[in-house]
Amino acid sequence: MYRILIVDDEKIEREVIRFLINKFGFDLDIVEAENGKEAINILKECHVDILLTDVKMPFIDGMELAEKVRHVHNDMEIIFFSGYSDFNLVKKALTLRADNYILKPVKPEEFNQTLNAVIDTIRKKDEEKERTEVNLAFTKKHIVYRLLNQSPIEMLKQEYYDLNFDFLESYNRMMLVHSDSDFLEGLIEENSGYIYEEINKVSNCIKYDLIDLNQFQIILLFKDSKENTEIYRKIAESIHRGIEERYGITVVIAVSEPITETVPISKTYSQLENDIKDRFFYSDTYIYPVDKPLSDNQEFEEDEILLREVERAIEHSNISNLRNNVSNLIQKYSENANVSEMYLRFLLTRLLQRLFRAIPEKNKEDMNRYIELIYSHNHYSDIRDTILEIENQAEANLKNGTYLTMDPIEKVKQYISININQDLSLDMLADEVSLTPGYLSDKFKEETGLGIIKYIKEVRMEKAEDMLSRTDMKVNDISRSVGYNNVSYFIKIFRGHFGISPKKYREIKQRQVK
Repeated sequence: MYRILIVDDEKIEREVIRFLINKFGFDLDIVEAENGKEAINILKECHVDILLTDVKMPFIDGMELAEKVRHVHNDMEIIFFSGYSDFNLVKKALTLRADNYILKPVKPEEFNQTLNAVIDTIRKKDEEKERTEVNLAFTKKHIVYRLLNQSPIEMLKQEYYDLNFDFLESYNRMMLVHSDSDFLEGLIEENSGYIYEEINKVSNCIKYDLIDLNQFQIILLFKDSKENTEIYRKIAESIHRGIEERYGITVVIAVSEPITETVPISKTYSQLENDIKDRFFYSDTYIYPVDKPLSDNQEFEEDEILLREVERAIEHSNISNLRNNVSNLIQKYSENANVSEMYLRFLLTRLLQRLFRAIPEKNKEDMNRYIELIYSHNHYSDIRDTILEIENQAEANLKNGTYLTMDPIEKVKQYISININQDLSLDMLADEVSLTPGYLSDKFKEETGLGIIKYIKEVRMEKAEDMLSRTDMKVNDISRSVGYNNVSYFIKIFRGHFGISPKKYREIKQRQVK
């Protein structure tokens, strides 16, 4: 409903206008003033869409009133009406952008047409304003969307050079709602009112914008409020609980610290994504971040020690030590998110490989299937259960005496001999026998008197010497056969080992045979 202010010092004139408004069924909220001074006071108190004012009035006349109104309410529709058909008044009225000028006595049909035209103009302005606001709101959301996707703000300011970016300063807090299914996409499209309902229930109507980032994530950007973090965590808990109760879907929600100039929207979102990743460690926690202990660089060294102890326990069939060391490693990270998820998956994969040494009845395909499980599980608790399942099988084999396997050093030597034409590294060989590289290196040198790299070189030279002596293979082919793709490097290594080139070595051997 629009509001019209009728200003005339004669009550009868105001009543005539009121009568005509009702007669023609205009849906208007009618306010009256006896003069321009009273009209100004009314305009200070309430919004008015149409000013219908007499020209000649005491205190402040209609022309002066219109001038004052234009300074404050530039878009207000103004209609003059007066008994003076003075052309100069009409001209001045037009310079003040009056929409119409009606002469007294007012003719009903003329009044009807005039007011219809004015209302139609207001309606069109409102529609255009709404379109502009919708477009502006869309543009602002699009800019936020791109910032969340790490577009540089400098680039966006160049693209939208006519837009004021101060609106970003109104955002003071961010919330990331994440689902592992694409349920959120349907929730936003079909049930968006629910999200607003849940937030408003606990937020005292804190203003916010909602960004539908993708089918798995939505972002809530809160405006202007200076509430503490605990208030926002309560909002997050309510959203989580409501979605789970209504739809049976579990979401996890991360709540940011205040958004600042030094920690803008893009960095805040990246931090929230990192916080959400911690759900891997906390299967029953839904609001993030959680309090985490400070990092200890010695942890990674401790992990290597525990892995070595697992290897020794299997090697010596010590079930008690095996159980204790596996338990220590698992418990260490049961609720410790202060380590990267990928590191933890990698660490537990290495633990799994060592446990498989005690289960020779399972082949490499079985082990790879369990490794895939480690990298596909969503929560640490699921990986823990997988590791414990394999550990139980390993313990059973050790207990029953069914754990029989080739000595790892002999197995490495055999593998080197068979695969001498391949790229061979300490890490790869350690993985082959489910030992840590450091442990394999120490144990290999202890039993053979040679480091692994030197041993590989010795085997390659022996193979090359044999092929040069017994075959007519070209030096290039021999080089590749013993693992050297670069023949120049092979010749250099051979000369360093035997003191002569491969070609010269073959010539000498051939002369000896003759």
